[in-house]
Amino acid sequence: MIVPNRLEEVLIAVPNELYDRALAMVATEGLLHATEPPHELSKYQLRGYRKLSAESQERRSRIEGFYKSLGLNPAVEEGLEIRVSDWDRTYAEIVEENSELDKYFAAISERVSEVSARIVELEGLRSTLEVLGGLEANITAAWSGIYIRAAVGVVDLKSASEAIEAAKKYGLLVASEQTGDQAIVAVAGPPEALRRALGDLSKAGWRQAIIPPGLPGSPKACLNAINEQLSRLTAELEAIRSESSKRLPELRRYYTKVYAISEVAKMLSYTARTDSTSFLHGYVDVKDVRRLTAVLDTCCRGSYILLRLGTRRGEREVPTKVDLPGYFRWYQAIVNMYGTPSSDELVPTIFMAVTMPIIFGLMFPDLGHGLVLLLFALFYMLPRSRDIAKVAAVLGVAGMITGFLAGEFFGPVPAGWIDLFWHRLGFAVPPLLSPIDAATSPSTSSYTITLFDLILDLSFWIGGFMLVFGNLLGIANDVFSRNYEDLLTKRLPLTLLFLAAELPFLVYFNAFKAGGIIEQGLFDLGHGGPMQAFMFYGAIASLIWLVLGEGLYSAAMGEGFRLNPYESFLSLFEGMLLAIGNTISFLRILGLSLAHAGLMVGFAVLYYVVLAGMHYSPAGWASAILIYIIGNILTAGLEGIVAFAHDLRLHFYEWFNKFYRGFGIPFTPISVPGVRFVVV
Repeated sequence: MIVPNRLEEVLIAVPNELYDRALAMVATEGLLHATEPPHELSKYQLRGYRKLSAESQERRSRIEGFYKSLGLNPAVEEGLEIRVSDWDRTYAEIVEENSELDKYFAAISERVSEVSARIVELEGLRSTLEVLGGLEANITAAWSGIYIRAAVGVVDLKSASEAIEAAKKYGLLVASEQTGDQAIVAVAGPPEALRRALGDLSKAGWRQAIIPPGLPGSPKACLNAINEQLSRLTAELEAIRSESSKRLPELRRYYTKVYAISEVAKMLSYTARTDSTSFLHGYVDVKDVRRLTAVLDTCCRGSYILLRLGTRRGEREVPTKVDLPGYFRWYQAIVNMYGTPSSDELVPTIFMAVTMPIIFGLMFPDLGHGLVLLLFALFYMLPRSRDIAKVAAVLGVAGMITGFLAGEFFGPVPAGWIDLFWHRLGFAVPPLLSPIDAATSPSTSSYTITLFDLILDLSFWIGGFMLVFGNLLGIANDVFSRNYEDLLTKRLPLTLLFLAAELPFLVYFNAFKAGGIIEQGLFDLGHGGPMQAFMFYGAIASLIWLVLGEGLYSAAMGEGFRLNPYESFLSLFEGMLLAIGNTISFLRILGLSLAHAGLMVGFAVLYYVVLAGMHYSPAGWASAILIYIIGNILTAGLEGIVAFAHDLRLHFYEWFNKFYRGFGIPFTPISVPGVRFVVV
């Protein structure tokens, strides 16, 4: 789980007459990551099958496009049997048998794309014209005048005066009307003056309403026509999808056959063949070598050679296979956003599956908002992206836990029951109550500084732990990959530097005390105690090590003491910058936690102001509740996205660059599960 699986390089040799059967069974089992043949066999490679591979892959993508146009995911039919005498001929027969089906779905896909594009176009036009919905004048005819032309447009209210002045500068007649937070501005004048004014009007944010040909020139009549067209097109789209669903079983069988042939064609394109023997080169998990041997025994009855070339790690062409338990597997999709782990480096997924929810929860502490994120992940995201949705669900649960600890349930207004729970347990305030919430109430204001210190200490402690742990993982990676030069010249001195900078935060869990120790250690030159001495002398030793490390290593290797002053200065500067900048960056945990609470406190204040201002009338209650609901929606949506982005940033930038490269090639065995080839 922490290191990639051990892969063994293999070369399979099979008599030509048995090769198709062997290929089919290996593909069905999904064990082998096929690669180019060794250099000695490259001249015998079956390059002719590259055409079959390209054509089948293109058709596979085409069918996947059919599914996408219908809003579906491609599906493979289990238990399908494909009879093969010759791979090229079999593929040609599959295409020929399904030519009518292919044409049918091509036409369906084209029509769905046309209708969908038209719907998007009309919806965009409708959103533009909705502000002008009460206007019955024919603006198309007004724009077509010979001697006098008129144009109507919309501009943000704050820019309306600028647009009006721009029109008057060219001697145009102007009329305007406010509607909500926008203004309708109509201008009229000679065509040439109007043409020259359009540039300045556009710069002022004025957007001309232009109705396309074929629609009524009046905005009101045009909106009615657009709504009618949208209803008709939506009904047509549903009818197309309903009708085409009757032939989906045929499409599934067609896709399964093309998918299977495209997978086998990859292996054929990597095959080398002599007059009597075919060769296939690739990588297989060490645990699966026996299964591969059993497969070859079954299909070749002993007439084969399985040459085991040894386990491989670290070479550029060696793929990476990672086996993770269910919960941790969800996070591999997040790690892959950064890059696939190399075969000779530690896999960060397990560690990230622990730290990511903790950091997100601290930045998004609200029981109600976490619940909303959980439901959103389960009911909206899960059908679209299972692993990412499960991660989002875990993050939602993390937000619920920290929200309960912070006494937040859709902000402070409905959260009184949580405060009561903590009071009955003997707590004066919830353990993670935001200092902003505490400061707004006389009964809790005395705890403001204490609560602020707590989240500050948490931010620095988490930052210190992740930075030191990341560097320790970097040491382990360099040992694992035998990159001793990087270990001795960069990783060890950087680890010492980060340990000197972060140890006070880790030991004392008190940001102010740790800051005082660092200050005393720096300005008193290591005097004051063991911690100050370690911080000062450790930092000085690490910086000297960074400057001289390359030269000392080259001298130890017998190459003489060679030192590039520019690179040494950059290493020194980079080390100092990382130690300071990465540590401070973890204060975003504090910042986002306060921002989340601050937004909800702001909407809570607005809630009470509206309620009191309308004298607690039914209309006042309705208005206040509506404002509070809108505030919750905005906060949960925006803060959820921002917290996730900053959580990723802390992992990808501050943490991963201490130890993780992510330059690997994913292990992708040729696989056609559920398909049975019958070679005749």
